[in-house]
Amino acid sequence: MKLNYMQCWNGAMALLGAHKEAILAIVGVFIFLPTLLFAEFVIPPVVNGDEDMNALVAIYSAYFNSNALSIMASNLAVSFGGLAVYFALAPSRASTVAEDLIAALKVFLIYLIANLLSALVSLPGFILFIIPGLYLTCRFILIPVVIADQGERNPIELLKKSWATTNNNGFSILFFILIIAVVGTITIGVLEAVTGIIAGLATGGTGWPFIENLVAALTGTAFQLILTAVITSIYIELTGNKANLGQSVK
Repeated sequence: MKLNYMQCWNGAMALLGAHKEAILAIVGVFIFLPTLLFAEFVIPPVVNGDEDMNALVAIYSAYFNSNALSIMASNLAVSFGGLAVYFALAPSRASTVAEDLIAALKVFLIYLIANLLSALVSLPGFILFIIPGLYLTCRFILIPVVIADQGERNPIELLKKSWATTNNNGFSILFFILIIAVVGTITIGVLEAVTGIIAGLATGGTGWPFIENLVAALTGTAFQLILTAVITSIYIELTGNKANLGQSVK
């Protein structure tokens, strides 16, 4: 089946509308809050723009060494929240938020292993040329939906099923995701820039770090949520496993 962009987009918006209570509860705790806390309490590396490669490696090495625990905890929380959202949106499920969280927790390690394997498979494509790496990544993009919807627990089978489902649609998915990523990045950049300008003008250049971090966390969370719904909608379109949008109270 060939991917229909309009149907996928409309399907994603329908999923978000039908399951908004469940997904807002999940993303609020496991994606938005960790993102905001990380931005508030972890100071990003400072670069002037004239550093050579050795200086940049030293700066970022020191940053990661100093904040390794915070970076790991934040990424794990966000990854878990993203997986739980896939469970909430999976067409075969009609569960409570608690059930989605428990189901996601049970397979979280398998999800991480599958993602690691897909990254290892895609790595040569990024090393040789960027586009092949992105193409391979898109062929494995349905792994979390397959976990949530089909109950597959074998990491190798997860890669195989995502690969089979995206057959003849790898570049279509890549182009679709790139469109969303470009539009989303520009939108987030504009919103953050406007917030920074307003905060700077209102405070005489001091700014409102909390407000700026809040806007960044909100826009970043919204973008991730939209991308998750789009990936779920791609899965639904390619498999024909239509979601039961009537069962939306969780």
